[in-house]
Amino acid sequence: MSRRVDEIAVNDFGIPSLILMENAGRSCAERLLSWPVAERNQKLSVLVLCGPGNNGGDGFVIARHLAMQDCDVKVMLFQDNEKYTGDSRVNLNVLVQLGIEIDRFDPRWTDAETSHVFGSVGLHSTTWVVDALLGTGAVGVLRPSMAKAVAAANLMSAHKLAVDLPTGLDCDTGEVSEPTFRAEVTCTMVDEKIGFQNANAHLFTGKVVVVGIGVPVDLEALKTDQL
Repeated sequence: MSRRVDEIAVNDFGIPSLILMENAGRSCAERLLSWPVAERNQKLSVLVLCGPGNNGGDGFVIARHLAMQDCDVKVMLFQDNEKYTGDSRVNLNVLVQLGIEIDRFDPRWTDAETSHVFGSVGLHSTTWVVDALLGTGAVGVLRPSMAKAVAAANLMSAHKLAVDLPTGLDCDTGEVSEPTFRAEVTCTMVDEKIGFQNANAHLFTGKVVVVGIGVPVDLEALKTDQL
């Protein structure tokens, strides 16, 4: 559903994809900032894991909005900076200009090194991990670097938010890979994914919150009505 809505919004209604990414990322950041946790009186320190596609681009937008709200933010890339393209590259360039901390995940890190890097943002312990690694188009077993990152994140005591769906969970079937990101809250775009109906999916999605991207859920019906 959400992929189809994106296509119609861009191709038939002329809404720039950059705006859809901006709306998606901002909505996720707002949900994180409003999430009721015991530590809300302390400054938030957020690690954003950003994959190579549009899900990673959403993560860049999230990072910017959190930084603008005086959160400590660290962005972890899963490909070299110059390989990001399109809307994702635009938003990554903004983070670079703002001086937000950006690191490149190294698959050669040991488990202890990964835990150490993930465990702090700036001078503070990480309070939130944002999974913006893979979106609805991902299928199959996770690449080793992402599998290592997800496994490390799952061991952390920090709160966890998944963007659109947890990495490792199939959006159509709800089947999970080993490992799969275990979120406390999943901010999913436009509508819940079919796979979330799987009886075991909630173990990984946590609380599912549907967030808007600036278009109606029934955009396909709206298009038909206008023909």
